[in-house]
Amino acid sequence: MINLDEFKETIQHKDSKEGISESCNFLAYKIDDNGLSQYLGFKNGQMNQTDYFLINNEITKVQFIELTDLSNHIKECIFAETIIRSNSDSFATILGKSPKKAEKLLNSKIWSEVLGELKNKWMGSIAILERYCRREQYEQDLQYSLLIVLRDNADSRQIESLTFKLSGMMGRVSICNTKNIKHPLLLELI
Repeated sequence: MINLDEFKETIQHKDSKEGISESCNFLAYKIDDNGLSQYLGFKNGQMNQTDYFLINNEITKVQFIELTDLSNHIKECIFAETIIRSNSDSFATILGKSPKKAEKLLNSKIWSEVLGELKNKWMGSIAILERYCRREQYEQDLQYSLLIVLRDNADSRQIESLTFKLSGMMGRVSICNTKNIKHPLLLELI
């Protein structure tokens, strides 16, 4: 039997470039960087994965928790979307498509790096938890959700844009800042 308490730690962002660390008063189970994935035999860098996870007492719901500093990437995407909207006829001409189709194509390219990274972490984390369940001989299907925790400097517009882009892509996704983590953290596991 795997003792998950060995992987329990305070939820915190890795130090930023400025050396600033953000954390909250909640504990969760570490998946990456010497967490559960390595214990289960996955090598570091073998697959993308979230930082942490929580599991309810009935072992029916799992919430993955990804702490990330995507603020600059999201700002760039929002800015690029604004440019595309204001020049949609020009882009449509260049791409040989209708303005609406050109805008849709360009928006998908703009957001592809951010969304692709989160999607890969989602799928990798599910693979890790499924291996954990197999080792524990637990056969019930789990319900997965994702909590993305942005640094406190991310504004509400960034959170709304990312939420909109991820809706329907990966199941249930909540996004918040470090200081607002309590509400979505507790809601998802009820």
